[in-house]
Amino acid sequence: MDSDKPVQQSFRLILYTAVIVSCLSFIITDFSIGKFTAKKTDFFSDLRTKPIIKTKKFKKVIPPPTPPSKDSLAKKTGVLLFEQYEGDTSTGWKHFFTKLQQVEKGDKTIVRIAWFGDSLIEGDLITQNVRNELQKKFGGKGVGFVPITTHVPGFRQTVGWTFSENWKTYSLTDSVKHKVPYGANGQVYVPRNMSGVTDSVAIEKEASKVKYSGAYSTSLDGLSPLYNVSLLYSHADSGDYFLFKLNNGTEHKMELKPGDKINRLIINQNNPVNSIEVRFVPQDTLFIYGFSIEYEKGILVDNYSLRGSSGIHLSGVKSGVLNQIQQALNYDLIVMQYGVNVATATTDDYSWYERSITKTINYLETIFTTTPVLVIGCSDRSIKQGGTYITMPTLPSLISSQRKIAVNTKSSFWDLFAVMGGEGSIIKMADAKPALANKDYTHFKTAGGSVIAKLFVQSLLFEYDWYLSKSEKKKSL
Repeated sequence: MDSDKPVQQSFRLILYTAVIVSCLSFIITDFSIGKFTAKKTDFFSDLRTKPIIKTKKFKKVIPPPTPPSKDSLAKKTGVLLFEQYEGDTSTGWKHFFTKLQQVEKGDKTIVRIAWFGDSLIEGDLITQNVRNELQKKFGGKGVGFVPITTHVPGFRQTVGWTFSENWKTYSLTDSVKHKVPYGANGQVYVPRNMSGVTDSVAIEKEASKVKYSGAYSTSLDGLSPLYNVSLLYSHADSGDYFLFKLNNGTEHKMELKPGDKINRLIINQNNPVNSIEVRFVPQDTLFIYGFSIEYEKGILVDNYSLRGSSGIHLSGVKSGVLNQIQQALNYDLIVMQYGVNVATATTDDYSWYERSITKTINYLETIFTTTPVLVIGCSDRSIKQGGTYITMPTLPSLISSQRKIAVNTKSSFWDLFAVMGGEGSIIKMADAKPALANKDYTHFKTAGGSVIAKLFVQSLLFEYDWYLSKSEKKKSL
């Protein structure tokens, strides 16, 4: 009989536990004490009738038809066209394609694309492959614009990149807006004030620094060496300078031009290097925007990613700053890729976003007057509903709003959601072997970014070839 006691004791323990947990299901157990939070206990949660969440159906906006011959040819080759809403009088795309033709012929000029986006392009994702594919066809080397600091050191694989921790980084996505001249990426960087510091050992230890080096990749070209590295800065005082080392060699000194305007200073012109390290010695507040790494001709794609942004922040960049950046870098195409930070499962009304981002793009168009703007629709994003992942039900409504934004601003539109395969496509990419997207069912992996980039380049080159064919027809008439 004694041998039955452990069994009886175990049974009683399980019974008591079940009774206690059952009782807890009917009383309040979710509370907080300081940092400790207790969750609701419900032993019968799986037995309760769960409310059925109805998925709304949305009226999708159908874009105006494209020219039949162009549309049929695109469908035949499996390419999704850019929806161009600029009108017959627009010269933006003509200007862009003309420059592409010039660099393809070998002219000593640069075609430059500014690609604005959120965390989907962070770390040069998507843009690194767009750049690589276009440079293969049109020439060019280098990664273009690189900022000073990043939230994810080591994530970007297209450039070696380290920096000291004593930089002040100001961003338009911060909760507090500062009176600083934010750069094109919505950020600006301030090195440590070195006023009164003259000892070389102290400067070596205390000065804010950044270092870039060429990267090596089996799939990407043109990353090493670093051809022409140029600095973008403003508000230098007389006596401000920086120290730099090429290939970890002898340190050199270079003076900064004083004044409030944005200056561009090439450090190693026509002298390719494997690495460059720069230490700043300002006597007061100096604003640094970043560096550009580029060849003397070909095509460049500048990655302007800002995590958590909807794109509206760009209206906070002063027109004087944007004008000076355009004078220094001369952008030929602007790409706007936003949406994942706007999409929400709780509402399908994105009229507020339409109004705000329309004002932002109209603002940009007053500065980049001959530069076409391409709006990329939001990619597929999934949420968990009823135990399974589905495309966020409100996403089609957001994409329709983004198409309206392109129409209202006389821009162009590329439907990334459709390119991916529509509903459930991000799930398929995340479940693929190897995986093309992360299990958050929102962000792409490097391989997935490469797939999207190649689809984009196919569309762009189709438009370019179509432009060339029309030009040839005009010449023959």
